Amino acid sequence: MKISKWLSVLLVLALLLCLLPAAALADPAGAKEDEEQAEPADEDAPEDELPVEEDEPEDEDTLPVDEEEDASAPLVNEEDETCYPMEGETVYNNGGTVYNNGALVYNNGGVVYNNEGTVYNNGGVVYANGGVVYNNGGTVYRNSATVYTFADDVQQSRIYGAFHVATAEDYSAIAEIEGLDENGMLLEGQSCTIRVREGLILRRVEADAGTLTEKEDGSWTLEALDADATLTLAVQAEAPVFDLAEGCYAEAQTLTITGPDGAELYYTLDGSAPDEESLLYEEPIQLTEGCTVRAAALLPGVEPSEITEADYAFVSITAPELPDGTQGEEPPEAAAFTVENTGKTPAAIESVSLSGRSASYFSLSTEDGATLKAGKSDSKTWTLQPASDLTRGNYKAIVVFTLAGGQTVQFEVRYKVK
Repeated sequence: MKISKWLSVLLVLALLLCLLPAAALADPAGAKEDEEQAEPADEDAPEDELPVEEDEPEDEDTLPVDEEEDASAPLVNEEDETCYPMEGETVYNNGGTVYNNGALVYNNGGVVYNNEGTVYNNGGVVYANGGVVYNNGGTVYRNSATVYTFADDVQQSRIYGAFHVATAEDYSAIAEIEGLDENGMLLEGQSCTIRVREGLILRRVEADAGTLTEKEDGSWTLEALDADATLTLAVQAEAPVFDLAEGCYAEAQTLTITGPDGAELYYTLDGSAPDEESLLYEEPIQLTEGCTVRAAALLPGVEPSEITEADYAFVSITAPELPDGTQGEEPPEAAAFTVENTGKTPAAIESVSLSGRSASYFSLSTEDGATLKAGKSDSKTWTLQPASDLTRGNYKAIVVFTLAGGQTVQFEVRYKVK
């Protein structure tokens, strides 16, 4: 009975040993694989080494896209990278190359080709620009649009077909240049016009590039630039204007002098050249005797004006009184007009004439004019003679002295025959 029991145990062990090799070959390998798959990923590993989901589509175009979100998504173009942005897209921090730009490019330190969009903070290069470049400190080639800059010197920008026009000094208070953009650039094929404000004269313009032409209205044009240009202007104040014509007068006159706005007017009465030490014009001048008035306009930042000069003479004319005559007797001797020149300038009489209904009963020694030296008098040149054989009656005529400058002085002369 005991022997049978042990035989049963041995039989069971033998059966188990027969089944053991197949299970042992399969189970250890499977356990090892399960252990490796369960092992956690290394958090420090680079993202490009992480496992990729095999079921993710390779073609991104097949995914649904939110158009509004996609248009506003910025592109970052790093160094040695190239991108082709579409219109409406934005490229930030461009350190690479952007082709066919119809987008916005910010912080450009790289290269932008065929720009039709806008480039901000350009420190790189923009080729074939038809768009706009702001804050340019870089280079722009073949520019047909506008380039803005906040740099001290816009010449840091080398722009094809557009050149900077500067002035040797600050002429902004006295002159303006029309036809330049806000950065002082002149595009190829265009011209600019240099004008000065009213009351000034643009005497001369010099430029170290391009062609200058003076116009009939006193302005100048600059064109055909092939390089940056600097303008040097010679601006002069317009000469003062006298409201009183020079000439000879028989009465005191008032002289008013005008000049450019803001200019100080200096004058002299002795014929000397006026300067800052001369008389300052502040109110109209009362002229009572002959003198030569000379005046000039002085304005800061421009050349002194030409001198305006005028001679003013004053004469005193005394008409004679003819004594009465007697019918049948000879008339009295000819009576002379006395003309006295007061002052320091010559006085000129242009002519003397007779008029009136009785003019034919008198005769003048001459109707020609004459010139009197300063401070001299004349009582011989112009005399008046009544006619002979006059019947009884009263005769009168008008004697007219025409002075140089056009003023006239008239006298009525009478002759009575008893």
